Amino acid sequence: MEKVRDIISANLLKHSQFEEYFKIIEIIEEHTFLNPDVCIESCKALVEGISKTILINLDNTKTTDNIDKDDLPKLFKDAMRKLSDECEDLEGDFAARFSAIIQVIAEIRNKRSDISHGRMAPKFIFSSSKLASTVVNMTDSMLEYILEHYFSIDHYKDSILDYNSEQMEAYNDWLDESVDFPIKKARYSKLLYENDYDEYESRYSDEYLKSKEEDEIEHKEAVAVIEEKETIETIDPATQEQPVAIPVEEQEEKQVEKLVSDFDEETFWSEVRNQALQEFAEAENLKSEELKEVVNEYLFSEKPPLRDDVAKTMNERPKLSEFKTIVPSLTDRIMAFANDLNNPEAEA
Repeated sequence: MEKVRDIISANLLKHSQFEEYFKIIEIIEEHTFLNPDVCIESCKALVEGISKTILINLDNTKTTDNIDKDDLPKLFKDAMRKLSDECEDLEGDFAARFSAIIQVIAEIRNKRSDISHGRMAPKFIFSSSKLASTVVNMTDSMLEYILEHYFSIDHYKDSILDYNSEQMEAYNDWLDESVDFPIKKARYSKLLYENDYDEYESRYSDEYLKSKEEDEIEHKEAVAVIEEKETIETIDPATQEQPVAIPVEEQEEKQVEKLVSDFDEETFWSEVRNQALQEFAEAENLKSEELKEVVNEYLFSEKPPLRDDVAKTMNERPKLSEFKTIVPSLTDRIMAFANDLNNPEAEA
């Protein structure tokens, strides 16, 4: 599902809610050969979820209460109809034809589902990995085409930024820290919003969003460097030029073992580790709950935390001028702390 993953990643800044679909994409990729029916069922779920999201955002008559009343083929057709109304260059008829494929995927899922529908044992009909791979490729290409057009829509052309909304909290803080405002009891961001809305909106799109995008790029580059370093360190020179073929059965066993051995926060947080977390939070002047979330995500994904997530753990956010020095340093300390916690000796 590289195409869908890439196009969602490229548009996360304005459509952060789509990040939730990465979980389904991971399941699809993990089970294409391991469990084809789970893979196909997840493809159906991904198409259905994205269709609902498109409809909710483009059709004022659709709500979270009534959208579940329609089956997948109808949801998909309605989503394509609304999308073609917004995008002149979308081949509406072509996209709508995908509904026939969607119908087949839904039927396969209904007959062979391992999760959503309770079924009797033993199971007599199984999908092949070849079929699952075909469904994945078709779903990947289809959703890439659809999302490319959906993301091209200016969803905010008629909207007005709401100063008091949760979405604007980080931007308001960013504005306050960007100037040395002489009135301590007043917020620069609030005064700007009330007295010069155009400037407030302009700085949001021209400066704030761009700075967020730059931070995201820096984060991805840092992750890439770490992953490359780990890859180099794990290469065994003795076997580098003599790869050993691993039997399919053994590969599947390792895949299952990996799934089973993933980080489990419920069992991880013992009394000793919770106490260590509290002590670290107090020493660094951090919010313990937010810190725990960052540690959980880091140990689960094995990727450095995002700057914004680290900043949210701080009881006192740094000034904008200090942000790029203080937060990376704190990130390193949090990762080191998490690694120490994850050391088996931490329970000793």
